[in-house]
Amino acid sequence: MLLPGLALAALPARLPAQGVMVAPFRSGEITFAMRATTVNDFVGHTTVARAEFHGDQLAAVTGFVEVSLVDMHTGIGLRDRHMRNAMRVDSFPVIRFDLAGVEPGTAHDDTIPAVFHGQMTIHGVTRPVRANGMVIMRSGVIDVLATFPLDMREYGIDPPQRFFGVVKVNPVTTIGVSLSFGN
Repeated sequence: MLLPGLALAALPARLPAQGVMVAPFRSGEITFAMRATTVNDFVGHTTVARAEFHGDQLAAVTGFVEVSLVDMHTGIGLRDRHMRNAMRVDSFPVIRFDLAGVEPGTAHDDTIPAVFHGQMTIHGVTRPVRANGMVIMRSGVIDVLATFPLDMREYGIDPPQRFFGVVKVNPVTTIGVSLSFGN
């Protein structure tokens, strides 16, 4: 239900001529907005465990993002346990996004709109993902932001239900990605 990671491609449209550029991963967070019946909608979050990118042009960047599901939090412990059970974190503890490419748009000042595409692996199932986002470059730091919808059922996950099906979580969630690279 989270998903990391579509936003590794934080490079300017053309990088310096010395070839492959790699900026160290600084931090990252994934958010997931959930809709639920009879209870309030909620937003959860988790930190990104690992991320990296490689490439000498934004359109050619590849990389990955990994998220540890045990770090997923919604603000209510019981709800967190139900979500972890639905995701079977004991068998599938990591979500991974492998970035295959980026479609950069026209830069505006320090921001480049982009579409990130690659493969997401959740619950042992790998599927293609496309996310709209942006790359923001500022004094040695590259920030990447992206959002995309994710349907849990496409990854073999049954949305959590409680109280004889009265409380149901919508299987489609909105994933938000925020990554930072640099010194």
